[in-house]
Amino acid sequence: MRLRSLAHHGAALGTALSVGCSDPGGTVNQGPSTTSSSATSSAGGSGNVSSSSGVGDTSSSVGATSGSGGANGETSGGAGSGIGIGGAGSGIGGGGAPARDAGNTGSDAHFDTPTGMSVGCGKPPGTNSATAFTKHDIMVSGVDPAFPLPEFGSWSQRNYFVKLPGNYDPMKAYPVIFGGNGCGNTDGNAGAGGGFRVLPNNQDQAVLVGMSYLFPKGSGACFADGYPNTPELPYFDTMLADVEANFCIDKSQVFVAGYSSGAWEAYTLGFARGGVIRGIATAAGGLRPMRPPSSNLPFAALLLTGAGDTSNPIDGPTGGAAARDQVLKQNGCVGTATTDWTTLVGGACKQYTGCPAASPVVWCTPPGGHTDGGASYGAAIWTLWSSLPARP
Repeated sequence: MRLRSLAHHGAALGTALSVGCSDPGGTVNQGPSTTSSSATSSAGGSGNVSSSSGVGDTSSSVGATSGSGGANGETSGGAGSGIGIGGAGSGIGGGGAPARDAGNTGSDAHFDTPTGMSVGCGKPPGTNSATAFTKHDIMVSGVDPAFPLPEFGSWSQRNYFVKLPGNYDPMKAYPVIFGGNGCGNTDGNAGAGGGFRVLPNNQDQAVLVGMSYLFPKGSGACFADGYPNTPELPYFDTMLADVEANFCIDKSQVFVAGYSSGAWEAYTLGFARGGVIRGIATAAGGLRPMRPPSSNLPFAALLLTGAGDTSNPIDGPTGGAAARDQVLKQNGCVGTATTDWTTLVGGACKQYTGCPAASPVVWCTPPGGHTDGGASYGAAIWTLWSSLPARP
């Protein structure tokens, strides 16, 4: 398996990367960013809903509103309510309950905290099973047409793989875990094995989703998550919407886990879709210097980097520690005090005590190099995720 190399984060897309490298976090041929943060607020004397410009099928509109004194955007205001961008769901301005745009599956989805059962509840599982991962093809909208072409295929045509929990009940809302593996797959089916696995083969706790990557021409075979206009964000949005439309999902229990390239992907998605994503778990990832706008909403995080990892080292501006510090900032953690977190064998994990209880941050630096944490790490991840309190 090819590993992600920090030495090539700034490489141009036209330069072939050496073995062990990922997509570059480059500055060449990126084109305009397709994402725009709807977190910006402005005072709304009549509770107007903030608008956001997007790409593809997204549009900017101001919904019907009422009330007074409401602040727009992500913050709640007075007593206003409105129709959100995309024409469906409750407005975020004023007192309307935030909900991810039902009309938008592009890279401009709201940064909110959805709850409740998905629309796929009650739908029979079809050919999907608990014994194997089943491939699903999706059409992804909202990808920046200026983004470099992939080595093969199309950014608008992607796939993912699903494995159901044992004794799947279509009327029971399950957590969903998206998994991303390391670099190296070149047939477009990286998710066939589930990506980075958290739960064992015989499990009945969650719906498992394996994410597959495409990659720009001339770059490494990895997730292309190191750009402001990354196609991975609309891919995730579309994939999540498709999973929720076809399976019974607890919308407040969406998790992303990844190893190596998948860990970089998990960080990028967590920062951009905090709120929608309840928690991430990473092994051997880091901080992309160029990435989509942050949601500024917190998420639970279990983060691991091998103490001797020379491929994705702990230190440096894009290292694991920098990614951890960004999580601490986004979660609103206070101070840097820690306490031992002993769920992971070896005592190599520390939990930050100044973080909100609903958004804990655990930092693990076990001995070894470019490690996925070993057999005990998956169990540790699920221990943290399954014990999370409800968001306030």
